Amino acid sequence: MKKKLISFLLACTTIVGILPITAFAKDGKTEISLMAMDFREVKTDQQGDNWDWDASDKILTLKDFKGTVAVGVREKSAAILLPEDSTLWLEGKNNEITTNSYHCNGIYANGDFTIAGNGKLKLTLESMGASAIYVNGGVLSIEDEVDINVDSPKHAIYIYNLKANKVAVSVTEKAKLSFPDDLNDDAVYVVTKNNVDPDSITFDYKETHDKDEEIITLSKADPKKPETEKPETEKPETETPEDKPKEEDVKNTYTISIGNKNILKNGTVAYTADVEPYISNGYTMLPLRALLDISDPNVDIKWDSPTKTATISYNGKHFTIIANKEKMTKAGNPVDLATAAEVAHGRMFVSLRDWMKIMDIPMEQVNWDSITKTVTLTH
Repeated sequence: MKKKLISFLLACTTIVGILPITAFAKDGKTEISLMAMDFREVKTDQQGDNWDWDASDKILTLKDFKGTVAVGVREKSAAILLPEDSTLWLEGKNNEITTNSYHCNGIYANGDFTIAGNGKLKLTLESMGASAIYVNGGVLSIEDEVDINVDSPKHAIYIYNLKANKVAVSVTEKAKLSFPDDLNDDAVYVVTKNNVDPDSITFDYKETHDKDEEIITLSKADPKKPETEKPETEKPETETPEDKPKEEDVKNTYTISIGNKNILKNGTVAYTADVEPYISNGYTMLPLRALLDISDPNVDIKWDSPTKTATISYNGKHFTIIANKEKMTKAGNPVDLATAAEVAHGRMFVSLRDWMKIMDIPMEQVNWDSITKTVTLTH
């Protein structure tokens, strides 16, 4: 396993940026200057050559962006700096970030950091002291169909000051991240807070080693195989067709609690979302992607960041939901929502009632416990 955990306090080597976003395009590449591409304190939407910053949702979209940091610029910093709990959204197949400066990381993010979308990104670093992706005080989630290629002499992923009982790095859906196999244990490097048990830190991905190409690729972990049942000593009675349960009669019970990222299926954790459900204006708001993933593994969700539009397809059905709009389209027809969908922490949330409409689940199959703030539904 190409990762390393260390449990002691280090001095953070990334200096705080001062001002945002001045970068100069030349020959199709953006020369990242001393104060460019630092979004940590930027409170207004901004746009540049092949990038877009959504300040309210803290989403930076790169579309065929090519950025370079020259020698002597941004030392002990990063090419791109992002605020707490932000999202990097990738579009296009030609995103590139190259840093040639001493201790200049590729991407630096505070708090939980998500990389999502359907684009590709190549991160090239020259300094031995730099990391391709540096996350301070949070976890890294790589999602959707992003394809990240790292060429770094030291760390592909560096996570600093992590708390206990965290999934440090997760790779889901069709996403993947690759790096040279000679990085060994330094490829994924985690430093925890003081007195944190390293065994409480976990990782959710699988590693594939291509010896011919000399690269290691992180991708979605294989589902756990169920335990093999012991053979029965006595042959069971043959079920008659009328005794055998019909497949459509088999139902599952899901439990979702406000403020808890874990979604239970039949009493056990089936999915850990990267965001927590919450209550807004009296409505229980649930993360759309997490719920669809556990209820139908064949669901296809496409997210358009600029328009904040989710397009959902499953079982021949098609829906379109736009954030802050009180109607969705179902098979091309407008349908009223109980309340408008919202975007929080880079994720779309819909109310429980509206999710039931999407999945065609009758309301009588749902129970709300106002004391424990828990939703229980059968589906």
